[in-house]
Amino acid sequence: MRGVLKIAYKLLVNDNGKFAALLIGITFAVFLMIQVTSMFAGMMLKASATVTNTGAKMWVMDRAVTNVASSIPMPDYVLDAVRSAAGVKYAVPFSSGAGLARLRSGA
Repeated sequence: MRGVLKIAYKLLVNDNGKFAALLIGITFAVFLMIQVTSMFAGMMLKASATVTNTGAKMWVMDRAVTNVASSIPMPDYVLDAVRSAAGVKYAVPFSSGAGLARLRSGA
């Protein structure tokens, strides 16, 4: 086995073009993996910013809600039930939305 590895090493290192292509390929592959991983982490950080920035330890929402942007209102008796649970200091409704404005220039 040792002889086969020695031959493989000599074949790889003695050919400068093959060795350079291998190093460039490995470097580019590692760069792509790091880039895609950091893009995914950044998107997840932005997507969860509304939830993390409020500082709430617990959320109570309708079963049909899939993200923070889709606001399905819950009945008032659910808010009363959450407020009456043991250990809850306060509970308030949360609404998230975007405002649109038109400038004098029309933009």
